[in-house]
Amino acid sequence: MTQTYHPGSVPIDLRKRSATATAQWLLERAEDSNSPIYHANQLEVLICGEEGFARILQDIRQAKHSVEIICWGFDPAMELERKGNTWPRGPTWGDLLREVAAGKYNNGKPVEVRVLCWNESPISAMANNTPGYGKLDAQQVKRIRHHERLSGKSYEAGLSPQERRDHFNALWFFEATHGTHPHLTFKVRAGDADKVRQSLAEERSARLSMTEHQSLVQASTAHQKTILIDYDHAQGEHAVGYVMGLNSVTDYWDTRKHLFYDPRRGQSWEGGGDELPGLKPLQDYACRICGEALISVSKNFVDAWNRVATADQQIQRMHDLRSPPAGLKVRAGKAAHRAQIVRTQAEEGDKTIQRLYRQATSFASNYIYIENQYFQYAEWAKYLKQLRRDFITAWKAAGQPMNKLPDLHVFIVIPTPERPQMVPATHETVKALGHGTSMPNQDKEVERELALREREKELATYEFKERKNGAPPELVRGSKPASPDSESRSNADIAKELDSLGIKTLVASLWTYDHAGDSKGEKYREIYIHSKLMIIDDAFFTLGSANMNLRSMAVDAEINIGCDDPLLSENLRSRVFTMHTDDAIRCNGGDGGHHAIQEAFKAWVKLLSENKISKDDQKPCKGFLIPFEDKRTSNMRIA
Repeated sequence: MTQTYHPGSVPIDLRKRSATATAQWLLERAEDSNSPIYHANQLEVLICGEEGFARILQDIRQAKHSVEIICWGFDPAMELERKGNTWPRGPTWGDLLREVAAGKYNNGKPVEVRVLCWNESPISAMANNTPGYGKLDAQQVKRIRHHERLSGKSYEAGLSPQERRDHFNALWFFEATHGTHPHLTFKVRAGDADKVRQSLAEERSARLSMTEHQSLVQASTAHQKTILIDYDHAQGEHAVGYVMGLNSVTDYWDTRKHLFYDPRRGQSWEGGGDELPGLKPLQDYACRICGEALISVSKNFVDAWNRVATADQQIQRMHDLRSPPAGLKVRAGKAAHRAQIVRTQAEEGDKTIQRLYRQATSFASNYIYIENQYFQYAEWAKYLKQLRRDFITAWKAAGQPMNKLPDLHVFIVIPTPERPQMVPATHETVKALGHGTSMPNQDKEVERELALREREKELATYEFKERKNGAPPELVRGSKPASPDSESRSNADIAKELDSLGIKTLVASLWTYDHAGDSKGEKYREIYIHSKLMIIDDAFFTLGSANMNLRSMAVDAEINIGCDDPLLSENLRSRVFTMHTDDAIRCNGGDGGHHAIQEAFKAWVKLLSENKISKDDQKPCKGFLIPFEDKRTSNMRIA
């Protein structure tokens, strides 16, 4: 990985022996020119599906010209707003897009609706990300229509709720892919194995087994989630878009209250996708965008669409990234939020998400908050520690005393990995940050392996000395073992290392308690974290579709937004901390200064300890934070 920062000169006041410089959170180098920084934007971060999808529904209903959606999965029967307990509880994706395309909300004028979704057999069938897709063919639809004409009744009339929902999806997909609705088009895309293979070859630090490598090459996905409305209308004066983590399948609707049981989330047969979260309480984010950054969202959509579209479906839209349509700036109003759209796109050799994570991390001095579905990227943890070593070297060179070194507080919030094969990579990452014992059984296996390798190392030294002293080969026991893994270290060594670097870390999960008394058994239920959020120093945040793993950094198609607006970052940190801790005393980080974050970190550690006791006793906890723990072990590893 080449350097990510753009070098600059800072004048020094020789009299005061000081200089003032600004941190470079976003990417500014020439190799990142396809991801420009845009200054005229109005951004709004929406938390959880209830808030996010309600706003999306409102914006799409106001569309005048076009609606363009990229998604990992699409469930036409998913309701965007929910008020009842049984399906349909409100307006569905399928009905919304049909109605918008037909001009229902635009004085009868049709709106061009395009949906591009990932679908690749047989992986999609297991992921259940497009329920009902391809289930009906032309002959079956013909028979259904014939039956309806003869009976005078809707085919759905005699179906059970589950059958009715399934039929709704199957028929919607058939119509959207067979031109039934002239202004509604649904298309699918898959990963490019050859391009993924090339991308992985560039990841020098990744040590992949053959199984891991094959799982990445043969099972890459298109994981982006964006919405773009009216980009081409009136020079973009009415354009609005979204970059998000929220999937457009029913599992991803939940409220910020994360109730233990909420019938609005749906029955078990209604959902299950993206590793089958299973209609659990779910945490995620979306960023609503008005302004110049939408040109990058548009270009990403058009390029992806045109790769799979037929000649007559191609979008003829040019993008000069240095000169966004004038209307986009008008749409942003007086807001001046700087924003950058970054991606992972193997087909185009784009790894700006990985570069942005590295760049932003390099400026962290007070805190890093990461909330992510997958925390399986030990390379990042190692990079963070190396950055800290470099900082301490400079600190000493400047003649600063070590007892004045400010601590760096690292807050990690992650779910239990849903597959046992994800345990090794998760353990490797949390162990690098001093929390190997949060996965005790896997940790014991690794510690046992480390001890074995140390013994083998001693044996190898002994054998070498024996041979050097002339002992016959047959008297030297065994063959020389492989050299021990230089990355394997004990928990005690890692704890000392982190202490010397001034890095304070915690790792938590989110759980909700059965306050209503619905459960006769377990009183706690894990909140599935689907988030892809990082906030640093109340100065920067990024969110979108990318997880903290090699797959998202180099393989799957991903898209994030980065923003270096201090007020937005501070507000987001405060909202998230307050939500997770139920506004517990000193837990929200206050003004975000070093002392306030230091106090918040201590308060989180205390709250985690208290909540663990409450959970063990099956009593109510404060907020949602529980110490991360996974007692499983696995020798198999997938990426």
